[in-house]
Amino acid sequence: MGVSDSASPLTRQSLKDSAGLPAIPDRDILWAILAWGGMKRDAARRLATNEDVWVQIVGQMRSGKLDRQQSYRVCFDAVHSVRAGGIGPAYFTKLIYFASPSHNGYIMDQWTSRSVNFLVDGPPVVKMRTQNHVSPMNDDRNYERFCQVIEALATECKPQVTPDYVEKCLFSTGGKEPADWRRYLVANGG
Repeated sequence: MGVSDSASPLTRQSLKDSAGLPAIPDRDILWAILAWGGMKRDAARRLATNEDVWVQIVGQMRSGKLDRQQSYRVCFDAVHSVRAGGIGPAYFTKLIYFASPSHNGYIMDQWTSRSVNFLVDGPPVVKMRTQNHVSPMNDDRNYERFCQVIEALATECKPQVTPDYVEKCLFSTGGKEPADWRRYLVANGG
């Protein structure tokens, strides 16, 4: 049994479902999530040198014993203790989202981070290394605040929507034909 059969693409739902199946090894879940996220080969090679650390972390998350803030702290500590880990917040928050049974730790990548920072008054919720890169110095408190903002936005939407839906909307779509939200965000300095 694998994460996805060869005829089916990896989707958010298939990854969530697979992470909940104990028969699928933690290693398979780790690499499926990173593949879904589009991890580049060089980063994957660096991560592979410390693969055992990340497989163990995914296992801890899948057990349901860590909340999102604890999961972030475990990942943050791993990144800062294992040099050339090949992974930063934009990727390890994908692990948190998919591997944790609650799926309530949202993906803090450049687009969701830029969106949250743009929508919230006051200092940025998420520290950015550059406009397009989430800083590895964001700690578990930054991440918890980020998740709380997404949940608050979901509560404010009428009719009410899920935080998962809000996170996907904040991510939006890009490429040659970016969606309206991405165009608006970029045009307005977000």
